[in-house]
Amino acid sequence: MVLDKRIDGRTVLTGLIGNPVEHTVSPVIHNSLFLLMGINGVYLPLKTEETGLEAAVKGLAALGFVGFNVTIPYKEAICSLLDEVDEEVRLLGTANTVKILDGRLYGYNTDGKGFVTAFRKQTGADFAGKKVCILGAGGTARTLAIKVVQEGAGQVCIINRTVSKAVEIAGYINDTLRAGSGLREPVLSLAPDTKRTIEALNESDIIINTTSVGMYPDIGASPVDEGVDFASRPIVYDVIYNPARTRLLSMAHEKGCSIYNGAGMLFYQGIRAFEIWMDTLISDDVLQKLSTSFLKHLED
Repeated sequence: MVLDKRIDGRTVLTGLIGNPVEHTVSPVIHNSLFLLMGINGVYLPLKTEETGLEAAVKGLAALGFVGFNVTIPYKEAICSLLDEVDEEVRLLGTANTVKILDGRLYGYNTDGKGFVTAFRKQTGADFAGKKVCILGAGGTARTLAIKVVQEGAGQVCIINRTVSKAVEIAGYINDTLRAGSGLREPVLSLAPDTKRTIEALNESDIIINTTSVGMYPDIGASPVDEGVDFASRPIVYDVIYNPARTRLLSMAHEKGCSIYNGAGMLFYQGIRAFEIWMDTLISDDVLQKLSTSFLKHLED
């Protein structure tokens, strides 16, 4: 037999904490990066129960991890466990990347930059002056709503079943960011399936789904009602990447919309996290090689 010598006492340890993590393809990105960069490192998905979050974080630091990612549902809760955070985390109120240095935990958010980079590359469009509807009101919705406003959106609606959560995000943006932004009116917070919500969806230039509705294995579900006809033929971006085409994207495609999944966002936020952990910049050549192979892997 061939002995596996890839992991030893010098292996750099990184990983992902969240629940669930069974569906994640982040290990493909990071373990491939370690290989391409010639670094003896490994990235592990680590399912973490809510009651064990603090213990897990302390454990990773104690075990010598250099850093880790944070996914649903802990992007907000992790902030209270960090020693220092960057300006992006302070603004967004969420973190998805943690670097461990000399036992201290440093928090970053690479989701926003990853999303904007991916959106521009995938769609060839931007947000300046656009009408944007965001589905969901969790940590990812908050991050993307803020980034969309910073990128110059003209109107923003946040649509969520628990309206109070949408109200909180809208209020924060209206109070903190609206002055000096391109917003023509205050950010709206709406419940699904109301007449005003359907009008907003049908008038939008861009619809972004940040919820987990439609994610594998519940692939038949959609965060919008079947009656929405996407009258304005918006760009529809779903942060879900498994399946590659969610029910929402299928519905939008049938109505003639341009559709995109979250694979690009996942890729670019992961690249930035790796750069933070390894204190390096990844070359365009490596990015191109990995991006091509990664996106093909998701399609298989």
